Amino acid sequence: MPGSWLNRCTLLTAAAALAVVATGACVTSEQGAGSWLGVHLTSTIILAALWIGVAVLARKDRPALRLAFAALGLLAIEGGLGERANAPWIAVAHATVAPVVLTLAACGALCTSAGWKAGPVHVFDHGSPSLRSLAVLTPVLVMVQIVLGACFRHKTMGLTWHIIGAMVVALVILIFGMFVNQQFPAHRALRPYANAMLAVAMTQVLLGVAAITTLMLAPENTVTSGIVASTVAHVTVGALTLATAMTLALQIHRNVQKAAEEPEEEGPTVAL
Repeated sequence: MPGSWLNRCTLLTAAAALAVVATGACVTSEQGAGSWLGVHLTSTIILAALWIGVAVLARKDRPALRLAFAALGLLAIEGGLGERANAPWIAVAHATVAPVVLTLAACGALCTSAGWKAGPVHVFDHGSPSLRSLAVLTPVLVMVQIVLGACFRHKTMGLTWHIIGAMVVALVILIFGMFVNQQFPAHRALRPYANAMLAVAMTQVLLGVAAITTLMLAPENTVTSGIVASTVAHVTVGALTLATAMTLALQIHRNVQKAAEEPEEEGPTVAL
């Protein structure tokens, strides 16, 4: 099967995973639980079917096949957690799995793309902290922030830690993206992914401010449509933030070498 079909299937899988995240956020809102539950379950079934399709198409593509099996395993866990989501900490765990599945789909779309198949363009890491260390740190911090947000939504933790985490994560993402753009402004793979991460993260910060503002302005113990809309958008873009940070991290580890290393033979080395 042509690689392009595999790439298209992974892109559809990413779109379905994003729908699962958004509808799940709607379900957890007090106003939308009943009306959105069926849509959320349907989206999850479609997502599982698409991942099975990826596994079938990726018979000769081991990285994509491993991603498909990992995602299907996570979806099985997600289903089990969803049945017990009345318990707050289980609900938190349930809310954190879907962004990981979306991230796996985004990684699959990257690894099956024509640009990835064309091979890396090696460059040398000469900043401090190194891009390779930031590529490890940033997705981890974003994941922690997603967990903190889920804890707040499910009332297992206050808002303070989520706000502090948002400031730390936003600063790290800003440094990460700026380092990439300053060191390699013309790199065909690194620059677009860095700009995508920065744009998504900036949107996420603005949505977070909007979510907190609508929550503070709403009457006590009420859930308005503004709170629901801002929360759903914030949760959805938060998952996208993890996906963009992880895909940039993959590009960093593929293209950026330590300064002391010699370039590998595959792919040209350029000085940017």
